[in-house]
Formats: sequence, C-alpha cells, structure tokens
Amino acid sequence: MKKAMLFAAAATFALAGTAQAQICAGFPSSDRGFYFGGRADFPEDIDSFGVEANYNASGPLGVYGGLNVRSLEGVDDSDVNVFHVGAAFEVASLGAMIGPAVSVCPNVEVQFSDEDDSGQIIPIGIGFGGNFGTPSVSVHPYVNPQLVIFNGDDDTETEFGARGGIMVGLGMFSVGGEVRHYFIDGFDPELGIRFGIRI
Repeated sequence: MKKAMLFAAAATFALAGTAQAQICAGFPSSDRGFYFGGRADFPEDIDSFGVEANYNASGPLGVYGGLNVRSLEGVDDSDVNVFHVGAAFEVASLGAMIGPAVSVCPNVEVQFSDEDDSGQIIPIGIGFGGNFGTPSVSVHPYVNPQLVIFNGDDDTETEFGARGGIMVGLGMFSVGGEVRHYFIDGFDPELGIRFGIRI
C-alpha cells in the first residue's frame, strides 16, 4: 500500500512538473529557463511591434519585461516606446487543486512610456495556464483576469482588465496569439501575435 501511495505521489509530482512552465503568466519558459520573443499587436490605427523576455527562476518566482514601439499609422515621428516589467509567483497547490497540468500565479506588472505625462498602468492579476498537447508539440493556453490601476498625473482610476491566449511549442520554438482588453472607455480589445524561443 505504501509503495502504491509513493508511486501515485511521484506520478502526480511528475505530471505537475509538466506545468512548471510559467504559462499562467503567459510565458512558456520552463523551470530555470528563459524565453525571448517578439510580438506584433494590432490596436486600431496604431502600428505596434515589440520584444519581450521572461526568466522562470528555480522555484515559484518568474520575472518578465519588454518594450513595444507604437506609432500612429501614416504619421511620421509618432513613435512612443512603451515599457513593461512584471513578476509572477506560482502557487503550486492552487494549480494542483484544478489539475496536474495547470499552473496558477498571482502577478503584477507596471507599464510606462517615454511620452510626457503618460502615467503608469498597473495590472494586478491572477493567471491560469495549462500544459497540454504531446511530448513533441506543447499547447499552452492561458487567461489572466486583472484589476488595472491607471495612475495619471492628476488622478488614479481602477478598472478591470484581462488578457489571454495560447502558445504552441515545437522544441525550443513557440508561436501563438493573445487578446488583451481593459474595460474602460477608449480602450478596444487588442489582438497580438507572439513568437519566440525557450532556452
């Protein structure tokens, strides 16, 4: 009986290990691994291209950041650099309650730009992600409902937001799509395409 229980515990731990990519934060990096990628987003009347990176430390902590260059379509010298940095803390026990291939992580991010008087956007969320597919092709869906703080020079506003998507991996390469939306007047849902490598 003890051997059977030990085997079951080991099998559960092994399956849980497949979810150790911090996909709950939207990144397919494995334990002690890096993800480097590029992205193209499609907000209305804006060109947006960027780079992003993530490090999934040994243990529950992951950190990430990136840069998007946004410009108005057809308008010269309208480039704005938008930076973001964030951290996610995976709670293995929460993911295990949902399923062996699920990861859950509270996360916080700060977005700011080099535009004058732009303020900051601070999404605080709890991400849910999964690791599905086959040993050769991984499929990583994720969703991250958020409380979003818009911190301007004159006032602060709090609204809800969400982002979610899916990453498909083949070996060290990953490609996928993402939708991001802030539920506030003047913000439309943004679609994005992501691609990168995991090392």
